[in-house]
Amino acid sequence: MTGRVFHTSDWHLGRQIGRHHRRDGEFDAVLDEIVEIAADFAPDLIVHSGDLFDGPRPSLDDMRRAAQALRRLGAIAPVVVVAGNHDTPYVLAFLEFVLNDMGTREGDQVRVRFATDARPDGLLVAEYPTKDGELTLRIGALPYLHPNRFTYDFADPALTTATYAERMRTVQADVYRRLTAGRGARDVLVFAAHLFIEGATPSYSERRISLSAGYAAAAGDLPDVAYGALGHIHKPQPVGRAGFPAYYAGSPLQMDFGESGDTKSVVLAEVGPGANPRIELVPLTSGRRLIRLEGTLEEIVQRAGRVGDAWVKAVVNTEASSAFLPETLARMLPKATIVDIEERRPGVAGRVLDREASAGELPDIKDLLCDYLPGRGTTGPALDRVMAAFAHLQAEPDPEDPAPCCEETLLAAAIAGLSLDGVDRSGLLADGTGSEAAR
Repeated sequence: MTGRVFHTSDWHLGRQIGRHHRRDGEFDAVLDEIVEIAADFAPDLIVHSGDLFDGPRPSLDDMRRAAQALRRLGAIAPVVVVAGNHDTPYVLAFLEFVLNDMGTREGDQVRVRFATDARPDGLLVAEYPTKDGELTLRIGALPYLHPNRFTYDFADPALTTATYAERMRTVQADVYRRLTAGRGARDVLVFAAHLFIEGATPSYSERRISLSAGYAAAAGDLPDVAYGALGHIHKPQPVGRAGFPAYYAGSPLQMDFGESGDTKSVVLAEVGPGANPRIELVPLTSGRRLIRLEGTLEEIVQRAGRVGDAWVKAVVNTEASSAFLPETLARMLPKATIVDIEERRPGVAGRVLDREASAGELPDIKDLLCDYLPGRGTTGPALDRVMAAFAHLQAEPDPEDPAPCCEETLLAAAIAGLSLDGVDRSGLLADGTGSEAAR
């Protein structure tokens, strides 16, 4: 007797190549492929282990794309979605509301559930009987726990100041305790989480700060279950030293040129009490390849015929700079989209000044700001206020009057390391004056 678990992860809907190259057609194709594989496998449970979206404010098109794909998966089997570090609880709560017919579905009728930190402790524990009724899949789904907003309710107050790894060890022990409470002989345990496990091989298209050693959880601390469905790392891979089948399903598309050699996949798991687990990684074939072409123009010419329809980053070794390099490469690669061109000359480091191409190499300013502010003392609700203010400023057109508005004052105070307690919604300090940091 076995239960079937279908595992997908890290869709990152809305991800672009460079600043202007959207990948809507690729996402539509790969989501269709994922649904078709799931329908053929006929699972008892479908798990998405986090990062539905590439950012906290997905577009309406990406919201629709996620809702349609999850609804189609929910027609095949119950779906559990874990919130990733790129997801927002409010967005996922809205999706859950829509997918369950505006809240009219209850109990066994609920086909899609979300584990977010809006729940008490964040942990979702749910049970799903297999289609043959012989077993019950019991899942503990844990959303991404942000190091700066670790909202888990610890019994020991001392853990609130412990290292991230120490806190995660306690959380995962609690997950196992709750999973095994009242466990029957025919209950099959599944753990789903969005986290970085020590020793996992990243693609480096993930947010690099979340891959540091300080944020790594030990594989041996994972709950002892029949299957571990993990998200956050974009390269599909098993997790060694876990002692049971635990896998990163990875992203469904190559996210950047650090993943150009990766084969993308979903995971099919058949697990049960007393049965040898059967794990299969099924490759995904949709989406354009990401190809890095490096060498002299003559060497690139020899490879150009095999490139076809792909995203291309070109690194050209040349003795002399050429103003016509973009046009030359475009003629050599007529079916490709050239995202970035880097020109290398002996003793000179330079890049072709292509505004659109070079934009893809720059870090996201929102990520930089979110990582910087906690070190200046802005955390928790204050950090949320500042990031909301920054998002508001980005969305607003440039005013004719350059005088700082309340959002600018709030941002300036946070960046300067000032307390936000005295800054009200009008951007004034408690004494009625403007913030000195904003001047």
